[in-house]
Amino acid sequence: MKLQELVSHHAGALNETDLAVWRYIESHPRECCYISIYDLASHCHVSRTSVLRFAKKLGLDGFSDLKSLLKLEQSSADTAPALNIAEATTNLCQKIGEEIARQDFQRVNKLMYEAKRVFLYPSGLVQRNIASELARLFLQTDKCLFTVNGHDEFRTILRQASQGDLFIIISLSGESSAVVSFAQDLRLKGIPFISLTQLKSNALARLSTENLYVTPQTLPVALPVPYESMLAFFLLAEIWFVSYTHFLAKRHDRQEQDGL
Repeated sequence: MKLQELVSHHAGALNETDLAVWRYIESHPRECCYISIYDLASHCHVSRTSVLRFAKKLGLDGFSDLKSLLKLEQSSADTAPALNIAEATTNLCQKIGEEIARQDFQRVNKLMYEAKRVFLYPSGLVQRNIASELARLFLQTDKCLFTVNGHDEFRTILRQASQGDLFIIISLSGESSAVVSFAQDLRLKGIPFISLTQLKSNALARLSTENLYVTPQTLPVALPVPYESMLAFFLLAEIWFVSYTHFLAKRHDRQEQDGL
């Protein structure tokens, strides 16, 4: 299993310190093939023990094993031929699908089912497209999701909202001041909300009632700047919708059995 896959697999056990170590390794893979544990700890502003603990949380014996795995991956990357578009697409979908499949939708489905009203708050243009897709999908289950347009509208709705409502906040970073402020206000009022963010420790995810996440995946574009695909967010929306339809079907079956 690749290092990225190990991190995704053990994401639930990783804290903010662990993620700080991972982000540095992910940003400096070649350097970290030969870095000492002391230097890595210094770059991440953590202790040597924290780096060692991070490696063990991934199921590795220690920091040496982590570097060995990283070296093997870098060696493979250097010798592998350039990906063609079909192969890149297949790899992208496989990675995204495996990560989403590991998430438990039971609690978010229950929140969705019990909500009297559901409001979507997208924090940007891409997020707005994701919100539109969620609204389109869940309408097929007779669940109307209302998109909140801007800060002022959010504040107006918040004054009228109750604990029977549900908010879904879509944010790539989960760290913008407006999003964090809204999350704090919702939490103070006891209104449940679900966050959709990238996989990393962020303020929004920590405040949310439930969190769904994706790991950004890059595509091999012929440009000097890396391109991160947003497909993961849209696929997450579809898988959540599919999961919710099965959640409804199971509830219907139980109600019929109870009626008998």
